[in-house]
Amino acid sequence: MTDDELLSKFKFTELTEEVLAECEHFSCGIDDLDEYFQKDAIGYTQRMVSRSYAFRPKSNLQQIACAFSVSNDSLRMTDLSNRKQEAFREENDLSEKRLKRYPGILIGRLAVNKAMAHQGIGTALMNFIKRWLGTGGKTGYRFLIVDARNAPDALSYYEKNGFTYLFASEEEESRSTRKDKAVVPQNTRLMFFDLMDLQPRKNPA
Repeated sequence: MTDDELLSKFKFTELTEEVLAECEHFSCGIDDLDEYFQKDAIGYTQRMVSRSYAFRPKSNLQQIACAFSVSNDSLRMTDLSNRKQEAFREENDLSEKRLKRYPGILIGRLAVNKAMAHQGIGTALMNFIKRWLGTGGKTGYRFLIVDARNAPDALSYYEKNGFTYLFASEEEESRSTRKDKAVVPQNTRLMFFDLMDLQPRKNPA
């Protein structure tokens, strides 16, 4: 399924109390995600912490096919060694913009209804998010950011959709982000997608 097909077959809407009241119980099969979209998302929106959106089949608006939440965030260079900061800036053409943080949009939660899994909705949703946010807005941001659930299916999903790990390994991420520098299992892995990759490349003069 393409993102254009997603838009043609499904209705895009902000996830509100009214929408939740109209719809059947949403479940992706992961308890904390189900609880977030059913119970927590509205409160986050009301407190201006994040906003959540959903797609509903036009043939059955009482069903939520998929949902996601977004908020402002940044990639912190101070979590990286000086050598890796330089490598990051060079790889992303940011050597002349030496910031301690590079602004982005965090995909805080993303889920597909388990009754509609394996139909290409997840990939179409990510393509939609990239295009939707990649057009820019009233503020500047460069990256899509996600703290991906540290599980093979979740990591594979983001890898296939072009996301890159900020840290080369789980061990490096643990050492870099913990004050005690200990190596412990990570519940999530920090990944990013460069929205500049969606922009037309300029031909050299």
